[in-house]
Amino acid sequence: MGSIPVGICIFFSASFVGIWLKKRALKKLAFYHAYYDFLLFASEKIGYERMVYDEIVRSFHSDSHEFAEILSGGDPSFGLPEAESHSVKEYLSGIGKTDADTQLSSLRAKAAEIKSLLDRDGTKWKKDASLYFKLAVLIGVALFIILV
Repeated sequence: MGSIPVGICIFFSASFVGIWLKKRALKKLAFYHAYYDFLLFASEKIGYERMVYDEIVRSFHSDSHEFAEILSGGDPSFGLPEAESHSVKEYLSGIGKTDADTQLSSLRAKAAEIKSLLDRDGTKWKKDASLYFKLAVLIGVALFIILV
């Protein structure tokens, strides 16, 4: 009789791990969408208004808290791999250091690179997020059955 509450706890624990993994994958997708939007925004502001980088950062608003954290110089809180985080921070720190034409070509090239990454891996990340949750629930059910 005592194994049913333990099984239920394990089931819910596994489900919460699945939810956490799903949110993490979706945050990565949202981060790269915000990064892409920022690159387009920055290229527009530099190209047409000749806006300074600090003003671009102040005027850009994103739904992704993690991207806003990187813009302010911090580290993302959702576990972006160190190499990717360093690459993004390094690229963003280089914006505004050269002439406008060089910056525009660099921003457009980087935006095209991120767009291709989103096109190639975006649906994979969405599918993986759903898979992580379903797999965690399945593991929770299996452990529940084994215990009960």
